[in-house]
Amino acid sequence: MAQPGQEYIECVIHEGEAAVARLASMGLRVAHFDAAVRKGHDRSSQVSRVHPRTYKGQVMWAETVAEIRTQLLDLNQGWDIGQTDNYETSFHSGRGIAIAVVGGDVNCGERTFSAPKASRKRGPVTAKRIRKNLLGQQMFDLPEFKDPPQDDELCDTWFLMLNARDNRMYLELSLATSLGPDSKFGLWRERIIMPYIPLRGAVVTPMEPDETEPPRVNVGRK
Repeated sequence: MAQPGQEYIECVIHEGEAAVARLASMGLRVAHFDAAVRKGHDRSSQVSRVHPRTYKGQVMWAETVAEIRTQLLDLNQGWDIGQTDNYETSFHSGRGIAIAVVGGDVNCGERTFSAPKASRKRGPVTAKRIRKNLLGQQMFDLPEFKDPPQDDELCDTWFLMLNARDNRMYLELSLATSLGPDSKFGLWRERIIMPYIPLRGAVVTPMEPDETEPPRVNVGRK
């Protein structure tokens, strides 16, 4: 559902060779994400039953983020680590691309009747990033944005959504333009659907940290 005052834009879906070509235009390859998912799965598979129940998903998220960064930094082509407002991304200033990893629902990674959503509610930082996706640089001219944007905030934020089902990891890299009433994504401008990755053992959907308002630092006299 479109937000009030938001014009509906039909989502472009890339699959197969079209997905490969679209990723290439962004300086990316399917292999980067395949390696990241496999590293996240390998590390999460080492979590035992004595760990907290949610830890496996947290490890899957953290190790996937780390391996994407490793893959892209190794290219030595301008990719960097983004952590503005404690929001973990990989980003490329020149291309205007930031990538965040989130857990997705069962519609993730496939062309289905329903658009994919996040597996968990998104918070204020994601909402801000999605507004930038929709409005572009004009967003920073609004009176509520008094502080100059930093690093990856200037980029469009793409979401690598992952969903584990049937001993497979389904994945896509997609550009959201709204949050729905449930705060789990609403509309998409583009979806780049990649082939699912078969995995052995317990496959888990990533569990990213809960979003909170960015910390404020008050400076005053002691």
